[in-house]
Amino acid sequence: MKKVAIVWIGALGWLVQSASAQLSLFTTTNDFGLFSNGGAARSSDYYSDSTAVNGLGNASPGAAGGVGSLQLIPPGGWGPFSDGPGVASNQGFLSAIDPGAVAAWSAGSGYGPGTLVAYSGTLSFDVYRGNLTDWNQFGVLFNYDGHWDNFFASTTSDFVGADGRTWTHCVVPYTVAGVSAGLSYFGFSISENASGNIAGETIYLDNIQVAAVPEPGALALLGLGALVGGACLRRRQARA
Repeated sequence: MKKVAIVWIGALGWLVQSASAQLSLFTTTNDFGLFSNGGAARSSDYYSDSTAVNGLGNASPGAAGGVGSLQLIPPGGWGPFSDGPGVASNQGFLSAIDPGAVAAWSAGSGYGPGTLVAYSGTLSFDVYRGNLTDWNQFGVLFNYDGHWDNFFASTTSDFVGADGRTWTHCVVPYTVAGVSAGLSYFGFSISENASGNIAGETIYLDNIQVAAVPEPGALALLGLGALVGGACLRRRQARA
């Protein structure tokens, strides 16, 4: 019985870890070189993590990149202020943020417009705010056919980054609307909802990720593990 319980606990731990896995979208200086506006620049001096592998937002995901972050100068006020690359034809990126999406101008779409499916997920990123002098909140903008949608952090937590500085981890719930009539463009931008007093001050942003969706097989195994664990518990209680 102990062996069964140990196996069940180990499998459950692995499945929980898989369910909470993250997919990197932008994390290297190569990735952040794709951003423009908002004083966008690449910094190798500030970094919340030490990842040197390009994220899914890059044209060469998985290739070697540089450790660093995106240096930005927020204008203050509300709205998007730094634009990332267009990703409508990036199947890896779209599949990460919207499982079931079909990229535009790809073999899957017959080299025509793509499609999106209705979906809700969670993004996260890290911000080094330095000496910002007033209240501020950062998020992301999804700009695609018929939609201009901002999403801001619902929770934040401070931690010590790989560079030894105190960073803020931001968790951002988001939704994607279904687009079956034809996805022709999809833009990803950094947004702010802040006091105008921070205009001209500098922040650093790193490690933009999306929570991965567990595969159906993993969910089935998780349910099986729960049943086995429950049976083990009932047998132990019956013997007591």
